[in-house]
Amino acid sequence: MRLITPLSKSSVTPPSEGSVTVLSGVGIGQRSYDLFNIVMQTPISLTYCQEVHLEASHLAMHGAYKWGGPLPWVGDPHNILTFLNQQFGSIANDSQNQHAWVPYCRKPIQNQDEPIQNALYTLASASGPVTIKALKDFNPVEPLFVWGIYYAFQVDRPLQLRRAAFLFLPLISDKWFNSPDIIMDPSELKSFCVGWASVVDNIDHTHGVQKAALTVLLGMINSSHWRPHIVAEKWKLLECSTLLPDDSQPLRRCLNNPKLMEEIKTMEDPVVLPLWLGTLWLKYKELVPQVQEQLKTATKEIAQGERKTDLDKCLSMMDSELGRAKDELAQLEKANDNLEKANNNWRRPTHDVGLTTKLREKIRNLQEARDSFVALSS
Repeated sequence: MRLITPLSKSSVTPPSEGSVTVLSGVGIGQRSYDLFNIVMQTPISLTYCQEVHLEASHLAMHGAYKWGGPLPWVGDPHNILTFLNQQFGSIANDSQNQHAWVPYCRKPIQNQDEPIQNALYTLASASGPVTIKALKDFNPVEPLFVWGIYYAFQVDRPLQLRRAAFLFLPLISDKWFNSPDIIMDPSELKSFCVGWASVVDNIDHTHGVQKAALTVLLGMINSSHWRPHIVAEKWKLLECSTLLPDDSQPLRRCLNNPKLMEEIKTMEDPVVLPLWLGTLWLKYKELVPQVQEQLKTATKEIAQGERKTDLDKCLSMMDSELGRAKDELAQLEKANDNLEKANNNWRRPTHDVGLTTKLREKIRNLQEARDSFVALSS
């Protein structure tokens, strides 16, 4: 039984029953991935039952992504998404309670976490534009798939499984966090956010991890369903919001959402509002006029109130980013000078002129924003 609608047809022809694919020598990862695609498209029959199909797909996936060599490129992710839904369905069917999610996540499932981990990690780490485009056509808010991702984030799951789910989540975050419908109950949303936060706390904060965390956090912030359940300490990730590219859709949605300011002002944690104001001041010149006015009003209100020192966080965020931008520009200009000398002034380098111009504009915008902030808060 097919659990999801195919995204596209594959040209792989299923083998006849009893055929053998040899997996040996160089390129075993790619051969295993080719075998995985064949297994996933081989029809279930009396001699090739569902249990054998699951075991064969597990082994092929393991060979493709646990071999230690270069990861095979995914391309069309249909077979891996189908595989994931089969794993989620297998775990769900092992539970006697077919309506409550939490009991599923408390029952130990033998040899089930690693295949899910491999598939999620594969989609997150060995995907290109074709895969990303196909994922845009995939519906990740189907109940079984939502439950499966929820399962992978539970704090009692292995860290490697949770890390794989963490890296995969940004690929589906637009549909998860922009859904007009609630895809989980409030208690499940809270449990999910706790599980997500625990991954942030327990893995190395590489550049890629920080970008993944910010993408998801901003999606949660912009959602009235998810925002109340964000773990308070994770709002501090906003201090690194400039790591995201300027065209980041989750960032743009938050920056240009006029309703967000008033809703954040009502939150109980006093740390949240200064962090959000600091994030907006970093992008002040890019905000729509309505949000600019909201930002200035909120800044004045805090400056005239009892918590004026909360604004120190905003100033610290701007100074830190301004310092980084100036250092980066100085290094770039020094590299240009060295290149000119190496070329004996024969020609000027042109490959980074655009970057230099962009950095100077960024520094100018940050300085203007800082000046406006100081005038309002003094």
